[in-house]
Amino acid sequence: MASIERTAYPRFKRYYTANELEEIYSPTQVERTFARQATTGKDNYFTWIVLLKVFQRLGYFPQIADIPAAIIEHIHSVLDLPEDIGLNCKYPSTLSRHRKAIRAYLQVIPFNQKGRELITKTVEESALRMDNPADLINVAIEELIKNCYQLPGFNTLDRLVSHLKNEVNQKLFSQIVSQLDAEYIKKLQDLLEAHSSVERSSYNDLKKLPHRSTRNHLNDLIAHLIWLETIGEIAPLLKGLTQSKIKHFTSEAKALTASEMKDINLPKRLTLILCLIYSAQVQTRDNLVEMFLKQMKKISIRATEELQSIKEKQQATTEKLVSVLTNILHIFNVEADYSNSLEQLQEIFTQTGGVEHLLTECEEINAYQGNNHLPLMWRFYKSHRSTFYRIFNALRIESTSSDRKLVEAVEILRSNFHRRGEWIKDDVDLSFASQQWQKMVLVKDKNGTKVMRRHFEVCIFSYLAAELKSGDIYVLGSEAYADYREQLLINNFYLWM
Repeated sequence: MASIERTAYPRFKRYYTANELEEIYSPTQVERTFARQATTGKDNYFTWIVLLKVFQRLGYFPQIADIPAAIIEHIHSVLDLPEDIGLNCKYPSTLSRHRKAIRAYLQVIPFNQKGRELITKTVEESALRMDNPADLINVAIEELIKNCYQLPGFNTLDRLVSHLKNEVNQKLFSQIVSQLDAEYIKKLQDLLEAHSSVERSSYNDLKKLPHRSTRNHLNDLIAHLIWLETIGEIAPLLKGLTQSKIKHFTSEAKALTASEMKDINLPKRLTLILCLIYSAQVQTRDNLVEMFLKQMKKISIRATEELQSIKEKQQATTEKLVSVLTNILHIFNVEADYSNSLEQLQEIFTQTGGVEHLLTECEEINAYQGNNHLPLMWRFYKSHRSTFYRIFNALRIESTSSDRKLVEAVEILRSNFHRRGEWIKDDVDLSFASQQWQKMVLVKDKNGTKVMRRHFEVCIFSYLAAELKSGDIYVLGSEAYADYREQLLINNFYLWM
């Protein structure tokens, strides 16, 4: 049973201010005139006015005993009636005539079979896209008021809406289950069975997801998504359900234990399990993207902080690199025979930290000169490299526009995962990237243009993070990072309905 407090069903307030009583419950001169014509005796006149004013506010006739004393006293005072005049509740037939006259005066239709049919049609249509009983009751109330019907009692409305909702849901459950074969039904039912080794069912695993943005949790989420996808692609099976109904059924499934699920009739049980699996798949993909975005943001922040640190120690590093260059120049300037030059260069490099270390310091200086933190991102990215590749091997991405350059670059990224060399042989279209990135990634020499692998990887993941946030790239089977165009179409469709 729905709680009346959660619905728009009209009811009396607990307290009324003087202004509220004056504005809402003061009878007009026209109403007083009509009341005198429709009644005889001051008691009936007073009763008629009170019933009229509360009906105007509520849309139905409450029990006389439920009318707040403050309203009765206010109307009594406004009508300036003697103190001994009160509400006439002795004769049900008289009250019935009052109600009939009030409905005629307000041109309101009593709730009847046609009103019931109107609610049935409206609620059945609405129940296909929403499941909350309070929302369905509100839809029924709105339709009755729009068509000038008196509202039935709340319990009557609640029972009718609940019955209609259950009928619609049972039809949906049957439609969904009719798509499943016996083998898949058994596979879903097995999720409810406890495994002897861990003494818990796989059903419990569907309801739990790690949340913290750490690499360990990223790995857990990837493994979880792989397991979920072995159950099958659920979205096509739930095509007849709206997202709001899927969420409602998912919440219901999460609230039930595996043993409680077994007590539910088979069509509903299987539908709840499918909704739970679907939501778990969607949420896992969303969490993976969210964690990837957080890690990429941290990488960018740390590179920016490192750039600031470099600025502070740049003088000492410059002096060191100039010293190294000076020694190298001396070798080539003094030596007429260059046969020993390579050994001497190797010795210089070894004494000053090695070629890779010197190269990193040169990049730091270049970054400082251009106030550019991008070359520094590799240092903080490389420990995440394997995890990021695993994420985007598990996720399917697509562009929301006809421009698929970034999506194609991601495919090149995937195909070069196992490479450890400095360069990538593939032709890459980086026209979507900034000049800073292009200058770093695309290196020209006498043989043409080469793609520097490590900067290429950081560049692609950086743009992937930016375009996932902007919606230019979407993740299939996601919700927070889904194709926004489909969501707009769905919203427009339901607005049209």
